Amino acid sequence: MATGDPRRVGPYRLVGKLGRGGMGQVFLGRSQGGRMVAVKLVNPELAEDTEFRRRFALEAEAARKVGGFYTAQVVDAGVDDDRPWLVTAYIPGPSLQQAVRTHGPLPYSALRVLGSGLAEGLAAIHDCGLVHRDLKPANVILADDGPRVIDFGIARALDSAHLTASVIGTPGFMSPEQCLGRETGPASDVFALGCVLVYAATGHSPYGQGSAAAIHYRTVHEAPDLTGVPPELVPFLTACLATEPELRPTVAKALEHLATSTDDTEWLPAGVSAMVRERREETKVLPPDEIPSDPGTGGPSRRRGRIALLASGGLVLAAAAVWGAVAWLGGPDRSDDNAAGHGSPRATGSKGPSAGSTDPCDIIDRDIIQESVLVDTGTPGGYSSGSETMRSCKWQTAQFGDPDTDMDGYYTLVYAPSRIEVISKDRRRDSVDLSGIPDAQAYSNAAETGCEVSWPTSFGYAVVFGTEGDNILGGDCVFVARFAQAVYPKVPE
Repeated sequence: MATGDPRRVGPYRLVGKLGRGGMGQVFLGRSQGGRMVAVKLVNPELAEDTEFRRRFALEAEAARKVGGFYTAQVVDAGVDDDRPWLVTAYIPGPSLQQAVRTHGPLPYSALRVLGSGLAEGLAAIHDCGLVHRDLKPANVILADDGPRVIDFGIARALDSAHLTASVIGTPGFMSPEQCLGRETGPASDVFALGCVLVYAATGHSPYGQGSAAAIHYRTVHEAPDLTGVPPELVPFLTACLATEPELRPTVAKALEHLATSTDDTEWLPAGVSAMVRERREETKVLPPDEIPSDPGTGGPSRRRGRIALLASGGLVLAAAAVWGAVAWLGGPDRSDDNAAGHGSPRATGSKGPSAGSTDPCDIIDRDIIQESVLVDTGTPGGYSSGSETMRSCKWQTAQFGDPDTDMDGYYTLVYAPSRIEVISKDRRRDSVDLSGIPDAQAYSNAAETGCEVSWPTSFGYAVVFGTEGDNILGGDCVFVARFAQAVYPKVPE
């Protein structure tokens, strides 16, 4: 938990940060009876939007009526508080996105269980007059007894606040009608279901990678890529991914097609089952003032970590990563994640933090999302050693990236107590325009795979860097410089 984070929302005591979404921050909390819950706290700027508050109250009330086994039930809401909040059941398991990234695509038998569970969850949501609108791998939690759908019933309220499509939906998992800004209904969720199942079967969206505009174009105008999908599922998924909503099967038909007699308690591959057990066991022993990290990321553990962050795009216990590109040289945990050729940074000196938010993720607003084409609203990270604390936030962007590969572009903002060098290998000064940021400096590397912009602050240094695969950034730092200029006014002085 960062300085300035609330310690209580309504009757719920907050014990850790799970992540951020388009609506606000998500915390791990405890009910008065000791039950673990996920608490979503609305962003202040949305709380000031009268129409958003009205729609949020309506959607929260409808979402509380959603039952069914395959959803994370909404259990409480504070619609009249200064900052509205929503509380759901906490599911201690990895997201589908995390599981596939860690252990690869799911086998056919698991795909059937996944698909039938998601279809049943969507049926429960639709029966209450709701449409999910943002079903994606990060919004599917895997448990021993089946999947759970999370984050339903809020996208419509977000839509009323005139947020961008990148917040309301996720490129690669949005229906053609969403991409075109048209009205969406249950058929749109069926399309997303097809996309999620293709991802689970292959490790990628059926509409590839790249900028949001490129993915939207392929979604509307091109056939989906079903390479690698088990043949038994191809006809069904082809129907789910029909361009015209009326040609897609209903959720009831999907459930009928995917129904399986497989024992749900043994449906996951061994590696993913181990992830579920680890999350569940860590939550059982969770102390009031400490939260576990993901053992698979090299992040700090309960035994040695002074700061452990829970990070995800939804309501799931996920990676508490110390990103290798910004880890302190000589610290107890040093990542080898330097695929872009940056090497380990070097840090010297130390200054204490200034007043104001110490969470870099708090700089986000709608203007920055639109200007920098952010695909998500940030994943927090950081590192602490003795009196030195560094915090960071990482966003995926559609401003740069290769549509034909899996090379994603990312921006990261770091609050450091001293100067750090993210790029150390083949480091060179870059002459990009940094007007408006006093004493800022930019560096890129000879491989043209990364760029770093830093400037002094009262608490030490703020550092923005961008990373991508070979020759995507081009080494000229223009994108990173523009992002730095966009966030500069929001960084604490």
